[in-house]
Amino acid sequence: PYTPHDMTMSATTATDEPTQQISETMENECIITELNESATAPQPPPQPTPPTKVSYRPKASSLPTSLVRTIQITDHDDNDGQNTTNTNTIPTTIILQIFSDRIFLSITQLNGKMGSLLVCNVEESIIDNSTTYHVSTLLGTGTSRGGGGGGGGGSNAEREVSFREVFVRRLAERITKHARVMAGLSEETILGGAEDGRGVIPPLVVGLGLKRSKGNKGGGMVMTVDNFNVVVDAAIGLYEEGWRICHCGGLVGMEGPD
Repeated sequence: PYTPHDMTMSATTATDEPTQQISETMENECIITELNESATAPQPPPQPTPPTKVSYRPKASSLPTSLVRTIQITDHDDNDGQNTTNTNTIPTTIILQIFSDRIFLSITQLNGKMGSLLVCNVEESIIDNSTTYHVSTLLGTGTSRGGGGGGGGGSNAEREVSFREVFVRRLAERITKHARVMAGLSEETILGGAEDGRGVIPPLVVGLGLKRSKGNKGGGMVMTVDNFNVVVDAAIGLYEEGWRICHCGGLVGMEGPD
């Protein structure tokens, strides 16, 4: 037989079960409501992934051989035909870059300005054993500003253009002779060019930024003969040094066994 106490516990248990079920049902509904609200709520846009930093370093073999040299040349100011005189020292910067398909030389006295840009292509003919130099202007007029001063403006301008072409041709001649000697031939023996049509040397691109000589009041002289030879010799000396670095892996000045 049940005691009153047992009856009371049973009644309490019976009463708590429906209450617990209702509580669990309401809790589940709240959870579902929260899930639905979070699903329908606008989501913030995804943050862009920061780009990965990639650095590229060119191979040494893909870079041109580059050399720079500055020389000082002397320009005498002829005062009224008398060499008494004012001596001016002109810094001349020579820049060399040897590419796989070009040779670039910049010779400037204009504080780093390139001046006129010319190109020379060298062709050799095995038929008549001749060498032809094709010189043309790529950039600039070939004359400096004020080149027409001193009376014969037109003739002075033409003389200045001719001087630049002669300058580039002389450089190309010296480089061509150097190529022949390095090939084991004499300076006058032609190589005939390569089978793919390339000449004895790659195209020579020259930038000339030269001041006018003060030794000629008429304005017709761009550079004295002595200074011309000094600059050409310095440019060819720099080229020969760059050629050794380019073709000998930088082992310049190392002595081999006797």
